[in-house]
Amino acid sequence: IMAMDNQKARIQVGDRVPTTSQTQTVSGTTTGIINSVSYLDTGIMLEVTPHINAGGLINLELNTEVSSANKTETSNIDSPTITKRSASTTVTVQSGEVMIMGGLIREDKSNGSSGLPLVSQIPVLGALFGSQTRNSKRTELVMFITPRLVTNDQQLRDATEELRRKLEYLGDLLAPAPVAAAGDTTSRGAASK
Repeated sequence: IMAMDNQKARIQVGDRVPTTSQTQTVSGTTTGIINSVSYLDTGIMLEVTPHINAGGLINLELNTEVSSANKTETSNIDSPTITKRSASTTVTVQSGEVMIMGGLIREDKSNGSSGLPLVSQIPVLGALFGSQTRNSKRTELVMFITPRLVTNDQQLRDATEELRRKLEYLGDLLAPAPVAAAGDTTSRGAASK
């Protein structure tokens, strides 16, 4: 994300999730319920305001948020529950210095069961007619920030090229490995007539 001195910059990657709310109206002797829909932004958000001092140090005001929409299970309202994790800080760093902003950890555990109704609930015998599931999911988000002071066009081109190389490297790491089809007997680089 690029930002000018003393100017806030924001980037968000995510979805706009519809949420419903109900309002009860009373008009004379009649009562009505009005449903309204509003949209909440979810996903990953980074907001930064840099302040550059005369010595070249960069003071950063940082706000991050990771949010997601989940099915509501605590009420009968058909609207998602928004889970949000956020961090805010102000730091001073040198240009090009890596700073670890912080980490956000989340652990979700769930249990479930399935099987033949009633019979699967009988102690000992029920295991033959049903199954139990236990799920555990842990996510860790660690944020690294490397501010760079860009004062001319060449530095801007260099920073852009460095970012492009890093994105290519990440793309290579995340790309699925090629899989040969069963019975594939062709060799690479071999010519056939």
